[in-house]
Amino acid sequence: MAFNQRLKRTTLLGAAIGLFGLVVSGCGGGASSNVGPVQGRFVSPGTTPFVNSASLSRAVCQANQIQSGRAKWTVLIYINAANNLQPDSLLNVAQMASVGSDGTNLNIVVQWKQADVCPYFSSVNNCGNPSFIGTHRYYILKHSQADVTAIQNGDTSSLEDPQERLPDPSTNVNGTSDMGDWKTLQNFIQWGAAHYPADNLAVVVWDHGSGALPVLNRSVGKGIVTRAVSQDSNTGNQITTPQLAEALANPPQPIDDLVLDCSLQCTAEVAYELRNSAKVLVASEESPPGAGYPYNVWLNDLKSGSANPCTAGQSLLNDMLAAYPGYTDITQSMIDLSQMTNVASAINTFGSALLNHVSDQTNLEYNARFNSQYFEFPEYKDLYDFADIVRTSAGVPTDLQTAAAGVENSLLGTNGAIMSFVHGATGQTYSSGLSIYLPGPQEPSSVDTSVGYDPVYSSLALSQAAPEWPLFLQAQKQ
Repeated sequence: MAFNQRLKRTTLLGAAIGLFGLVVSGCGGGASSNVGPVQGRFVSPGTTPFVNSASLSRAVCQANQIQSGRAKWTVLIYINAANNLQPDSLLNVAQMASVGSDGTNLNIVVQWKQADVCPYFSSVNNCGNPSFIGTHRYYILKHSQADVTAIQNGDTSSLEDPQERLPDPSTNVNGTSDMGDWKTLQNFIQWGAAHYPADNLAVVVWDHGSGALPVLNRSVGKGIVTRAVSQDSNTGNQITTPQLAEALANPPQPIDDLVLDCSLQCTAEVAYELRNSAKVLVASEESPPGAGYPYNVWLNDLKSGSANPCTAGQSLLNDMLAAYPGYTDITQSMIDLSQMTNVASAINTFGSALLNHVSDQTNLEYNARFNSQYFEFPEYKDLYDFADIVRTSAGVPTDLQTAAAGVENSLLGTNGAIMSFVHGATGQTYSSGLSIYLPGPQEPSSVDTSVGYDPVYSSLALSQAAPEWPLFLQAQKQ
């Protein structure tokens, strides 16, 4: 368990470079005598979840129609453990097996890859100690405590029971699939939702994550790709941010909860890309422990009667916070994806105002970026906190103040996109639920060799919807 607590869900390459960037840049922005104290910031409530009081009346929170003859929930869990997180996959599957499907309240369906050769994304060939080689599917039933312990310790033979071991994916070649290929994820969702219909559908993507930043796969010189999730260290592939939306498109039934059990995925860029993919997104601004979500607690919540997408999402936030008392890097958010178009519009207006004042308010904009809450990759800043610092700074021009307030309202207003968020007791005091790419002009990238603005960012959907934001990023003076 100690190993699981130390390991985090960022890519090893990115984490190493990110630490370098942090050392060079100070608190995410670079040192300067111009930096002063910040007054009037919104302090989120820490270990007490922040819940938007209007959330439960929203359309995305309404319970789906109950149909007889099917389960209340199907949870499709895409576990790409062909990398250094393999030991954590054993823990999480053991947790799932301690709860189990019952066909009436809950179906737990898993696609799980392990590998014996993992040469990519890392300086070491670290596949863990795989309990099988290949890509398997399972319908997880409830197991005895002895079986649960055995699974966690690497003996997954009890899952080979004919009632649980499902046919291998049609994407398999020589017994395995490329889990870094978005079409493999698409195949799993299409197949799983069709074979296990339920009143509610949740999809979990399990692996490393780096938000929407580009990642350079140095080990094979594959060049820069727009990084999102599912780093397959066996094949060297990974699912890009736009591809993630493609994989989730047009399932047999709508996805109620999309859960990204990966690092740094609760960004404005990722949420906007996924605005049509699900009702609710649950993810982290920060890099969570390698052990990930407490699946035994959350799945038991679903099995016991979580009635709608929002109660299911809130349970996961609460359970994650409770599972890691005292851990400083816990952040979890529940996002209403239907509101991300409004967020993009507010970001565009804010970017325009920041751009208009990039010369006469250089220090203000720099101080806001420097002081705003940052995460393991310091290019990511909490969006609400950045806007809040701008809005409450002394002498801020009226148009900039108004634009900053518009961003805040789009996030945490009555119809704001952020329905709920939690964070640990320390370390993330100003985390408010959704981050954004905000590099300084001289700030080294955490995931490739670039400095400052990365042009690949311009290809993301949010950059197209809010073009003034990337223009501001490129125009910053310091």
